[in-house]
Amino acid sequence: MSSASDGVVWAGKPWIIPSVVGWTVLVIVVAVGVLWLEFFLGVAGVSVVLPLALWTGLILLLAWVVALARLVLLRATQRYVLRDDGLEIKSGVFTSKSYVVVPTGFADLEVIQSVLGRITNTGDIFLRSQSETERRMVKVRNPLKVAEQIRAVVSTPTFRMKK
Repeated sequence: MSSASDGVVWAGKPWIIPSVVGWTVLVIVVAVGVLWLEFFLGVAGVSVVLPLALWTGLILLLAWVVALARLVLLRATQRYVLRDDGLEIKSGVFTSKSYVVVPTGFADLEVIQSVLGRITNTGDIFLRSQSETERRMVKVRNPLKVAEQIRAVVSTPTFRMKK
């Protein structure tokens, strides 16, 4: 995403699709396993207001909804904007926080990718400033490419001429 008018080099939000797929697969596998066990043991029809198999399904559905709600909330509350003169990390819904990393304050950048993150091409980027504060960009799509773009911006010295 490039825009010459405001100097935006890259903009993004946490990429949650791999996590959504992962949670969905996990809940389905657990549901199939638990329901199979309930039917195998003959307790699936045991009723406590509703049959046990239905309770199992409802509990797993609730767990899936909570996991997805957390991911959607993460995506809704985080935004990353890399401009020609620095990186801005915005977070929050009700109280908005904005943290800007400029070339003069930049100290270190680290990319963390798990095995699953390498498969899905996602990861977290940690930025440290010279004042020892650390900011984290979570679930970044193509984190190595984004990290290179960030390095190109924040490691370039900025010169300002007085008129």
